Amino acid sequence: MASSLLTIAIIYFLLTLYAQHRLRWKYSLILQFITGWTILELAWAHALLNGAFILMALGDMNDWIFTTTLGLVLTIYNISQLVRLHTEGVQCKTAFDNTLAIGLGDDYWENIDESRRPLITRAPKLPQWLKPFSFNRPFIETISGITYGPNERNTLDLYKPRKASDKPMPVMLQIHGGGWTLGYSERQGLPLRNKLVEAGWIFVSINYRLSPKNKFPAHIVDCKQALCWIKENIAEYGGDPNFIMTTGGSAGGHLCALLTLTANQHQATLQPGFETADTTVQGCIPMYGVYDFADRNSHRTDMPMIDFLEDYVMPKTLADDPELWELASPIAQANAERPPFMVVHGENDTLSFVEDARYFVKALRETGSEPCVYTELEDAQHAFDIFYSPRCVRSIIAMHTFAEYVYSSHLRQQLQP
Repeated sequence: MASSLLTIAIIYFLLTLYAQHRLRWKYSLILQFITGWTILELAWAHALLNGAFILMALGDMNDWIFTTTLGLVLTIYNISQLVRLHTEGVQCKTAFDNTLAIGLGDDYWENIDESRRPLITRAPKLPQWLKPFSFNRPFIETISGITYGPNERNTLDLYKPRKASDKPMPVMLQIHGGGWTLGYSERQGLPLRNKLVEAGWIFVSINYRLSPKNKFPAHIVDCKQALCWIKENIAEYGGDPNFIMTTGGSAGGHLCALLTLTANQHQATLQPGFETADTTVQGCIPMYGVYDFADRNSHRTDMPMIDFLEDYVMPKTLADDPELWELASPIAQANAERPPFMVVHGENDTLSFVEDARYFVKALRETGSEPCVYTELEDAQHAFDIFYSPRCVRSIIAMHTFAEYVYSSHLRQQLQP
């Protein structure tokens, strides 16, 4: 038992240390993502597990006293680090409060419609992170497998409150991630879905064609086609076709940003067959996305993504078709007509580098006057919103707050003559 405790303590020490840093070694990126993701977002569970190891060791102190003592000391240290990481997730509320105030103004709360404020959970009553994978909610009505286009993966799932509203409900379009090569609509965005539907939103999560079978711009064409379906049909489900926001993480963050910034532009390429359709949205919340396919600021020189994009996602190499790569890069599409944005990214993201988000936000702020909130989460990895954790819960509250702010601005505009 003594040697086992020491071995486990050493492993946890290394894993916890590994999770808190972004090592610039391309062969470790996915491993570091998985390690960081599970350690950081489930730090409380790992701390309890280490506590169980201590109790087991205390019950067997007959032999190997030195080894057991060393294992106990290291395990206690590991617990202290895990508690710190858990607390860090809880305290990211401060980061969100500050960045919302910077991006929206110190009086942003007063600018949220009085009827919408009670719908925002500013301080969770119960720690949802104690049930990290509990997503089912009785107040949600689900309509699955709706077809929005001609291709096999042109399907969407629609989630709405079971209790009918007497007013048209705001709509959120969710675009899943998965490196443009995998992913399913029903498996991502669930915490945000639950919060928004509870607050009287309609949440629409879509599938789209995937690479390598389908190359760009197939993914974004499908997203735009799904948006058109929503505008044409959402009123039948109680939604407001005049107010649609969009969100997504990773590849979904890239696609929702590109969808927003290319509204009614490049129709021949991005809207083939529905060129005259209106593809504007009222706001965008991309998370841990890739915003520059060409890496124009050279922040991925030692760990390039271009090879992956050329092999799997793009139909031509960067050298052969630089214009198409520009079109695929949201940073190159930033413009003065953009709606409000809220960009969220983890500081230690090893799949989508945080520098990408920083340059993207800079471009958004330089080209447009609408609000742009940017929150960078300390130590956070990729996909921090997939299941309930302290960081996820605080992120969902902040994103919901931003969405209600944008919706309130829309409501005020509707009242103007």
